[in-house]
Amino acid sequence: MRVTQTLASGTIIRQDFRHAARFVFFDTGNEQWQYATHGGTMFVVLYKGTLYGLLCRHVLKDFDWRQLVVTDQRQGKLVAGLRSVAYPSQPKGAAIDTDLLDVAVVRFSEDVDAAFFKDAAYILDEKTMATSKVGDTLHVAGALKTKSEITDDKIAPIYCLLEVVDNTPTTSDPTLRRASGNFDKPEFTDVLGLSGSPVFNVSQRALCGMVVRGAIDSNACTLWYVDIFDIAQLLVAVHEDRAETQYQKQVTRIVTTPR
Repeated sequence: MRVTQTLASGTIIRQDFRHAARFVFFDTGNEQWQYATHGGTMFVVLYKGTLYGLLCRHVLKDFDWRQLVVTDQRQGKLVAGLRSVAYPSQPKGAAIDTDLLDVAVVRFSEDVDAAFFKDAAYILDEKTMATSKVGDTLHVAGALKTKSEITDDKIAPIYCLLEVVDNTPTTSDPTLRRASGNFDKPEFTDVLGLSGSPVFNVSQRALCGMVVRGAIDSNACTLWYVDIFDIAQLLVAVHEDRAETQYQKQVTRIVTTPR
């Protein structure tokens, strides 16, 4: 799904968010079983000329960040060097205890540039991001753990593209949105691995968020995702090398008149 977009600078680009998704797996250091995964997807983005990887902290589990493997292509062989991993350290106000705290930002080593990822990184710009509205059609692209295969001599991630509809209810987490879809005879029985998957708003033709959790019951799938503008605030802090990645979510108070 290659979409024509116009950046804030007026530059017209064509990009496909699916190409920026990567299978999350780790180097175990064990020669007998070198690679393993708990499931997860990373989304590679280009922000103000710098590459970053967005993913969920919970996919780490018992691994170390230094073991994370990020390949050049979706079915790639070259491994990107890593510099550091950052996440919200001092949430305030309505951001406390939200799913935003599960978001991690990976910095790549200086020798990793856009050419390494074959120019597949999604360009994040004020014109390529949007907050979804209830009823918007969304596409989610990520790697399914159960369908993917890791053996001694083969790493074969299986990616999916799901179409869902935003049906966000009012919740205690102002950073979180919900989307659901029904699938006729789905080829999968779980959505393990979609954590970290990019969410693209087809209705607005822009990126709108990142999946943090999901569930499937029979043919009904529900995904929860963090709004892209909330993630962008964290990304700005990392890009500016702030000592503390502070974050404060602004909440609009809704006043109703009793009848």
